[in-house]
Amino acid sequence: MVRYSQLTLDQIATFPPPGTAGPQSLQFLEDAGAVAYLLPREESTTLDLWLYDLNANESRLLTKPPGEDDAYSLEEELRRERSRQAWGGITSYQITGGTLLVPHGGQLWHGRVGQPLMALQNAADAVDPRLFPDGRRVAFVREGDLHVLDLATGEVQALTTGAEPGFTHGLAEYAAQEELGRPEGYWIRPDGAIIAYAEADERHVPLYPISHQTGDPVWVEEHRYPLVGAENARVRLGTVSAAGGETTWYESAGEYLARAVWTPSGDLCAIWLDRLQRRAVWVLYRPGEPKAHPLFSEESAPWYNVNDDTRFLKTGEILYSSERTGVRRLYLRSADGAERALGSDAGNVNALLALDEDRRVAYYLGWDDDPTQRHIFAAALAGGAAERMTHAPGWHAATFSEDARTYVERFSSPEHPAVTVLRRIGAAGETVIHTQDGFSAQELGLVPPEIVRIPGADGTPLYGAIYRPTTPSADKLPLVVSVYGGTHAQMVTRAWELTADLEAQYMAQQGYVVWKLDGRGSYGRGLAFEAPLFERFGTVELDDQVAGVRYLAQHENVDPQRVGIYGWSYGGFMTLTALLKAPDVFKAGVAGAPVTDFRWYDTAYTERYMGLPGPNKDGYDGAALWPLADRLRGDLLIIHGLVDENVHFRHSARMISALIEADRPFEVQVLPESRHSVRGIALKRKVAESRTGFLKEHV
Repeated sequence: MVRYSQLTLDQIATFPPPGTAGPQSLQFLEDAGAVAYLLPREESTTLDLWLYDLNANESRLLTKPPGEDDAYSLEEELRRERSRQAWGGITSYQITGGTLLVPHGGQLWHGRVGQPLMALQNAADAVDPRLFPDGRRVAFVREGDLHVLDLATGEVQALTTGAEPGFTHGLAEYAAQEELGRPEGYWIRPDGAIIAYAEADERHVPLYPISHQTGDPVWVEEHRYPLVGAENARVRLGTVSAAGGETTWYESAGEYLARAVWTPSGDLCAIWLDRLQRRAVWVLYRPGEPKAHPLFSEESAPWYNVNDDTRFLKTGEILYSSERTGVRRLYLRSADGAERALGSDAGNVNALLALDEDRRVAYYLGWDDDPTQRHIFAAALAGGAAERMTHAPGWHAATFSEDARTYVERFSSPEHPAVTVLRRIGAAGETVIHTQDGFSAQELGLVPPEIVRIPGADGTPLYGAIYRPTTPSADKLPLVVSVYGGTHAQMVTRAWELTADLEAQYMAQQGYVVWKLDGRGSYGRGLAFEAPLFERFGTVELDDQVAGVRYLAQHENVDPQRVGIYGWSYGGFMTLTALLKAPDVFKAGVAGAPVTDFRWYDTAYTERYMGLPGPNKDGYDGAALWPLADRLRGDLLIIHGLVDENVHFRHSARMISALIEADRPFEVQVLPESRHSVRGIALKRKVAESRTGFLKEHV
């Protein structure tokens, strides 16, 4: 058993972190008699496919990766970036109608469940493959057009034509994948007769060049990147027969196609957002009829958070969620338009998990009195308070069977890694599918951080996590702040991952107090908690981080004159913001892949929170960091990948140029072939070595 009481840089760089290698991508088979899941091999990043038999109560290996190696095309590599996929081996699979489909090594593999897999010879270069509901055909996109392959005959039919670079059928555009949580660009109707798909025209969006300097020869990768205030991809929605034919194009009802879902009656519902993402419209389309039939809409201030909570019932009712009260709740809308909230008005719904139409119960993930936890709740459609189904303090998640009578629960806490168990609604007891014996914090030599509640800059209750050195000291200790600070991320959670942050643990072992704080604007507590940063990035988030440091100076044995900070992406932006706007508080920082001017970031993310750069010129000016270069007083290290296609290297380049012009000292570490996510042990070790070494030297 490896212990981590004296951490090394090699251990920090190892993926996955200890205790995090549990089942993922769980899927119940149609008869709910088995659960499929991906599981990494011991001390490996390779995922295999397993099957748990509910009747025999045993797991068995279903298949290892069928190809010889992990090979990714550029399109697949970029999709892995959008989904933040760090694993290798079998990273996705589908089981439908007894057929198993596994994309791997640049090929598609298929076969009956439990039988050897065969490579599909006519599916080369397939992107986003998907089985039909009967398991007899597979759809995919190739060279920008939508295709269908018959598994029995191997015959391939193109359903669309005319694609070219920047003009695709069936692929989600960059903004949808990166910022709207919509990776898919087509949707097969449950009866398999019709496919809805998005046409994305980005030919007018300027190409952004990214140079691969280590290649021989050097080559340039180009992307259609929609910059703030400029034109987005033009997206329209259509349907085509799965047997081929003409496409019916539908009237659009907004700037962004956020979601599409088939209804029980066979109609298509799309959720559209306006450009500033303050109005969501649910629109119904009837196959063959171009006209849009608006169902209802929601105005949300200051913005609308896209979600996957819309469900259509056979009764004609619609279940969806809304943050109209400042926190997310479930609402049931009747066929005549009347609606009512479900559950209690306390706490927050984070995600709808399942719906049992027969018993008229909705299951959701959320919290009631502590936003650092997640629990599973049951809300009756008839009304009344929601029932909390989980009680152990910590972080719960669940995957339900299609009939919502059985579910797999994954539970962890800062003291123990996740255990995966099978439960049945209305039945006592549980069946353990996977556990990680010997991986408790105590057995690994790790110290769970203490989670505390403190007042923010305006008095709002905030939650922070303190990693303390294990060796007592009478002297004041240096403080290091690990920050993200932006929207759609929550750092302080009562989950095992908080303890398994080995870089934070390493710094604590080196004699530093390490601190994480979720200030206003961060995810998990509802729109009202996120909204204060609207149109003013780098203000209230910084105020709360400063309040956190001052709290620790008063209540912990820390030296307020020795405070460092580090973060990546928005955390990199926050690190620079802290050094430039609060130099009396933060003395040194390591900014990873920082945004230095949000005018150079993408439309969908930035405009949602900052509006357009014309009307909100003051907000954009206030969030731009390179003009403040002459304010730098502390020690700064910037780390950035040259082929980062999310936060382009231009952000760091402009900051570096401004620092040179201002004659301010700083350090830079360039990662020549790294994208936004740092991948690979050697690269991760180098980043950890540079970051921790810089902070130890300057804090």
